[in-house]
Amino acid sequence: MKRLFLKIILFVFTTSLAHAAEVSNALPAWSMGPFVKHPQPVLSPNAAAKFTCPVLGKEVRWEAQNVYNPAAVVRDGKVYLFYRADDKNPSLKWGRTCRIGMAWSEDGTNFTRHPMPVLYPDNDEWKKYEWEGGCEDLHIVEDESGTAYMNYTTWSGSRDTISIATSRDLVHWKKHGPAFAKAGKTDGRSGVVVSKLVGDRLVAAKVSGKYWMYYTHPCALAWSDNLIDWTPTGKSVWPGGGREAGAIALLRDDGILLMTQGGHKLGAWTLRQTLISRENLVTILKDQPEPFLFPEYEWEKAGFCANTTVANTLVPFQGKWWLYYGGADRVIGLATFTPPRPAP
Repeated sequence: MKRLFLKIILFVFTTSLAHAAEVSNALPAWSMGPFVKHPQPVLSPNAAAKFTCPVLGKEVRWEAQNVYNPAAVVRDGKVYLFYRADDKNPSLKWGRTCRIGMAWSEDGTNFTRHPMPVLYPDNDEWKKYEWEGGCEDLHIVEDESGTAYMNYTTWSGSRDTISIATSRDLVHWKKHGPAFAKAGKTDGRSGVVVSKLVGDRLVAAKVSGKYWMYYTHPCALAWSDNLIDWTPTGKSVWPGGGREAGAIALLRDDGILLMTQGGHKLGAWTLRQTLISRENLVTILKDQPEPFLFPEYEWEKAGFCANTTVANTLVPFQGKWWLYYGGADRVIGLATFTPPRPAP
């Protein structure tokens, strides 16, 4: 009986590996990859970190429960990682508040944490959008001058709102409130701005004279002149929903490479790639039927939210593309892709 059980386990394991290899090998030529996963998380919860919450007026262990779903900026030879961090507070209706922490690394894998969150609910004019739930799933893009624009989801405990914050030094952030406020709306989540590669930097890209953002589960489209005030177009890539804007929307000669999150038989949240038309920003040119990132390790399968790999960022660093992602909504993982060198 024991031998039979071991054979079953071995069969399941080898079948899973074979399927993973099949998915990796099946990457179409227009996509990025294959991505190789780091076997262990690069950042995990830290119960020792303390912060005096201005709303509660007391000290909280602000990243004790989960750290996940990060964004990243590469600057001065370092990766700056901005991540969603959860405390644990049973007295709150939602049981926790999310804040955004920051850590930096010279090699992309070993991180030093900033001691306090860099963005969090406060007793300010934006409190009604951010309390009790907090500040969560974020994306960051820089403009040509080096100003960083953070699109983050504020969660009141009952509704989502995409909000904007800006920074020059990556530590001090100025909140600008809901992204769609001037358009008369306060909703949305997970906004990914179309960017382009300029040398070794990712910067916000204009298409037809405007900045563009994909957001929420249908990958709805919005435009902006200044990366702060956004106007929804009423158009979506997937009008029926099912795909949330993910790690990047990269402007290339052949289209916009959009990475999206969504459910699949391989996981509750997995990552796919789609090529979108540059002329019509909601027209799909090519789509990846199978995910290229999905739960495989135990720390991706078991955690706060099981079987999830959620990637909000992809950055060029040291000759590779670095994809940081949340594993089971508990820790932060890493996968890298090394592009082939051009022929001499």
